[in-house]
Amino acid sequence: MYDRRLDAVVAAAELGSFSRAAARLSVSTPALVKQVSGFEAEYGVRVFERSHAGVRLTAAGGVLVEDVRAIMRQCEDSLRRARGAQEAGDAVRMGVSLMSPGRFTLDRWPQMSAMEPDLRLELVPVGSLYDERSSVMERLGQEVDVIQTSFSSVRWEGQCNLLPLFDAPFYLDVPRTNALAGRDAVGLSDLMGQRVRILRHAHDDMDRLRDVLMANEGVHVVDVDAFDIELFNDSMEKGDCVLTTGAWSGVHPGFVGVPVRWTPAPCYLAYPLEPKPQVRRFVDALARCVG
Repeated sequence: MYDRRLDAVVAAAELGSFSRAAARLSVSTPALVKQVSGFEAEYGVRVFERSHAGVRLTAAGGVLVEDVRAIMRQCEDSLRRARGAQEAGDAVRMGVSLMSPGRFTLDRWPQMSAMEPDLRLELVPVGSLYDERSSVMERLGQEVDVIQTSFSSVRWEGQCNLLPLFDAPFYLDVPRTNALAGRDAVGLSDLMGQRVRILRHAHDDMDRLRDVLMANEGVHVVDVDAFDIELFNDSMEKGDCVLTTGAWSGVHPGFVGVPVRWTPAPCYLAYPLEPKPQVRRFVDALARCVG
């Protein structure tokens, strides 16, 4: 436990005078002298040399004050972090990344904030939602509260609540040198002879489209384990296409997103099974915006 008498010790050390230290701390000089003398007597450490000119630290006192200043800085830092945590306690933390920017939800935040002026939104960078080793989706309510995403029952069934937001059309992201780059849209027959990379279990509708493409011997489906910039870098080097949705398309400047003639896939706001009150208010406000 921090001994408050150390405040008097540090003040006297900095000012070289008990009277000036007392004035700084808004106490009487006798009261401050009593604090310092009592501390020295209790712990058996002579902190100050006293004279008519004032006070100065002994060698032991110099060591003590140096350490006390470090402790005081730590206490101030701890208090600042505690206050920050208290203020953030009412914030809704939304997980975002380059591949999951949450644009639809963020575009509606001004309207939501007008509905719920006391709500605060904090954006938290997250890694890949599809990393089997450490998916943040499995820790909703711990690191983040909400994430805008597609949904895979294989990956996340029973792990979160879902608010339907919009239907995202499928896109084929093709290298700009690919002959399909200039098309307004493509059908499945246009994919003959193409190598198409697909992230398995990104969401249920993409899995169904993958199964259809797998059944077509003219399309070479390449399953991938992660959806990140490295996927696009490697695909561009090899001339491969990447199956995405409208929410993902266009993240790499070397690719052109071409709509695929296929049933759009739903996109959701995922949030905890037992949301905090502010998260529930956030979800309800977004639901009113979506209509």
